[in-house]
Amino acid sequence: MPTTNAIVYGKDALGALPDVMARKGASRALVMMSGSLAGSSAEQELRVHLGNTVAEVFSATPQHVPREAVLAAADIARSRNVDCVISVGGGTQIDAAKAVAMCLAADVTDDAGFDRHRIRFTYPNTFVVPQVPDAVVPHFAIPTTLSGAENTDLVGITDMRTREKHTYRSPLLAPTAVVLDPAMTTTTPDWLWGASGIRAVDHAVESILSAGSTPVSDALCTEALELLNTNLAHSVRNPRDTDARLQCLLGAWLASFAITNSGVGLSHAIGHQLAAEFDITHGVTSAIMLPHVIAFNARSIQEKAQRIASAFGRTIHPGITAADAAHDAVRELVTSVGVPATISCAGGRRDALPAIAAHVMLDHTISANPRPITESDILRLLEAAW
Repeated sequence: MPTTNAIVYGKDALGALPDVMARKGASRALVMMSGSLAGSSAEQELRVHLGNTVAEVFSATPQHVPREAVLAAADIARSRNVDCVISVGGGTQIDAAKAVAMCLAADVTDDAGFDRHRIRFTYPNTFVVPQVPDAVVPHFAIPTTLSGAENTDLVGITDMRTREKHTYRSPLLAPTAVVLDPAMTTTTPDWLWGASGIRAVDHAVESILSAGSTPVSDALCTEALELLNTNLAHSVRNPRDTDARLQCLLGAWLASFAITNSGVGLSHAIGHQLAAEFDITHGVTSAIMLPHVIAFNARSIQEKAQRIASAFGRTIHPGITAADAAHDAVRELVTSVGVPATISCAGGRRDALPAIAAHVMLDHTISANPRPITESDILRLLEAAW
């Protein structure tokens, strides 16, 4: 289980951060923030609350957390003698902060260090998960999207030499505290908010479909889908509606908490590699792949699909299976928030698909998929999504 021990949520939640940090003895922070947020009202608001606690702002982490950016940020953290990290942004910034904390604890200073600590997976169920030393600095996460990365102990870091995204995991890497303040999301670009909401939907759907699902995770994800179905499209069109934004943040929280226990599956595994290869946001990869993955798994998931369809408010009619209803509900939500739904529309290259299929077979998240999978199956899914 993650070691997150405080989640503050609601309007003006950011005001609680100084007290949360003080309880952890944190007084010198490296802030990981996207370039679009650096210098914005979000940074100004953070500085109003934290003042000199902000030792440095690092805003040069590209999408998908390249190793080089993590090493640069970790070097700054060491030189500034920080005792904590703060992430402000989406999944990239949150994972980057986790990665910096890992580098500081494990003395990772080069590619070999990353290779020593990444998860190794052989299909169908062989895992090697290296340990991370105990001396991990506190991480305080302030999400501005619905990626849900703030609620997991997983980290995705991209090796740019091979264009592969590798995963790292330890309960010690979960953020120490999370602040869900809807006001911090109002400047997030509409397309990014909508896409990240589809990522949260993907978390919930794949948790329910997972071979590791439980009644508890199913209940969390059912509520998450209801919240997101009700509020996501509205909150894209009305970014100043902080009530709707807060409901989406809560939905993302429920879904990401569930996947920590249940795991995800094939949509995520393919999405990790599509994102790393083509520099596509994970929300877009979810929009592209999740409907295809539901269709691929249809024969194995009818009972589970009924739960998904019901959460979207769908009634099953004669001639329409539960999997069909779940598939159609996801497709319609993707369309309503205006997210690209094909690899070609998202800027991919068809000649790269075979290599991506091979990389997916090494991604440990496919182990939870409810139906066995082969590299040929993956390639057919990629072609269908082209």
